[in-house]
Amino acid sequence: MSDQKSSIDALLRELEQERTAHQRVLAAVEQQRRLVAALEEDVRSRDAVLSVVAHDLRNPLNIIALAANTLLFDLPDASARRSMERIVRSVQRADRMIADLLTINTIETGRLELETRPTEVAELILAALESQHSLAAAASVILAADVSPDLPPLDADDDRLMDVLENLIGNALKFTSPGGSVTVGAGYKEAEIVVWVKDSGSGIAPAELPHIFDRFWQAKKKERRGIGLGLSICKAIVEAHGGRIWAESSVGVGTTLFFTVPRASQSAKVNDPSDIANILLVDDRPENLLSLQAVLERPDYRLVTARSGQEALALALHESFAVALIDIAMPGMSGLDVAVHLKELERSRDIPIIFVTAFGDDPAEIHRAYSAGGADYLVKPLDAEIVRKKVAVFVDLSRRQRRNVDSRTTVRS
Repeated sequence: MSDQKSSIDALLRELEQERTAHQRVLAAVEQQRRLVAALEEDVRSRDAVLSVVAHDLRNPLNIIALAANTLLFDLPDASARRSMERIVRSVQRADRMIADLLTINTIETGRLELETRPTEVAELILAALESQHSLAAAASVILAADVSPDLPPLDADDDRLMDVLENLIGNALKFTSPGGSVTVGAGYKEAEIVVWVKDSGSGIAPAELPHIFDRFWQAKKKERRGIGLGLSICKAIVEAHGGRIWAESSVGVGTTLFFTVPRASQSAKVNDPSDIANILLVDDRPENLLSLQAVLERPDYRLVTARSGQEALALALHESFAVALIDIAMPGMSGLDVAVHLKELERSRDIPIIFVTAFGDDPAEIHRAYSAGGADYLVKPLDAEIVRKKVAVFVDLSRRQRRNVDSRTTVRS
């Protein structure tokens, strides 16, 4: 009898222990639930504050930007204009920081949405390069394209990818010394497009390379050039597209950032071989013109040559060109002067200009070239394949733009 009572007592004690343990688990779950609820409320509060602060900060920034840009065009003195340009760039940098904070918040809360559609790679890259020309001019760095012709379209959100490209190009320009170069390229491999941004800057140490996509991380804490969110945002956008992003770097040589994006399911448009592109070649030396003609000779190209700036301007008054290659160092009217005059004429202001020079490492000349409206740069001695690729990209862009105009005209009629 006593043994039976002991067994019952032991069972009751065990049940009581289980009940106590169960209550502890329930209490822990409830505490965890309250913590989660509090964290969610904190996140909502942070989002609300961030939204208000961003709005309140952008209002005065917008006023400063409008006033500075207005004064910039009215100031006759070059040194005063440079000071005003610094104000404009500082406003742009502050606005970029606010945008980065809002974007990283969207990513963290899982609200990053993409509006994908077929996107032409060359158009996207050239637009990104054009948006960074003022920064390249201020840094006296050559900004160039190396895009394979006839690339298939991307299946992408072009606005988001523009953010990625502008961020990567802006970073490359920051860490490249005057006279250096930044090249944006693209090619395709199987079902994806590979895009890269290559600079001739200081490079990244091997120990630091694995951390460059971490949020708020910067290699040199004493030399802060942002808030350390740009590459983290780039990584999130690229991965949201189903792509990858990585870096390769050598200290003292430079860094290349690569990312991939899936190709669009539809096939790329094929150019009509009967669609002849006019290409303007401007150089005072006949042997240079002959060399360019030999490199660019194609059935669908019409190569038009000019041996002086005056001759080039006369041709531009009567003909349309897909692209112009202009040598900078010409007697009389220099290639830079020719470019300035072309940009002043309504008929020729949209012609992309590729400057040809033997002084690619001269920061002053690089600055003048971008100020004159250059879209790209070729440094002597010329590489025939690079010349063909650069020209083909602008020709392809010109044809696409012309097709778009023709289709809109057809729709209206």
